[in-house]
Amino acid sequence: MIKHQLEAVGFCPPFCQSLIGTKYGKSMAQVITRWLVERGIIVLAKSTKPERMAENLNVFDFALSNEDKAEIAKLDGTFATIVNHDTVDNLKRISAWKMGV
Repeated sequence: MIKHQLEAVGFCPPFCQSLIGTKYGKSMAQVITRWLVERGIIVLAKSTKPERMAENLNVFDFALSNEDKAEIAKLDGTFATIVNHDTVDNLKRISAWKMGV
């Protein structure tokens, strides 16, 4: 059986933009994308808008400082962000989540 993992990232508090984003002249999405890239996580960004597509790729001209990465890592709460889809029980649990969308 092939095992898949998913890292769900959909929220960055305002400090990512106001402090970290401003420091590098980048959007929240770019800061978080860069953070994931630096952690060796493959990012699958989706957009149909050319300007967003360009923004999604414009994350290789800066590197986050260790301090910035530590601040972002502090956001990791008690909710697990790595989800294994390898069992029926896990899929049932995932389908029951309320995403607040």
